[in-house]
Amino acid sequence: MPRNGDVPYTHANVTLAYKDFGYKPTTDLASGLRKFVKWYVSYYGIESRVKKEMDSGKKGSQQTDESG
Repeated sequence: MPRNGDVPYTHANVTLAYKDFGYKPTTDLASGLRKFVKWYVSYYGIESRVKKEMDSGKKGSQQTDESG
């Protein structure tokens, strides 16, 4: 259900860019999103919760017990 401020209809179309400039997209949507998310995470230094949990688990298993 649309929320306030949602655009009710959109349709991406590069026809004019093709006609005017010969523009042809070379990246499909799935690849583009994957690349964007990878860049965004890297640029803003974001670590996923899963990665943090895995890293903290690895660190815990590498510690040695010096008590005995």
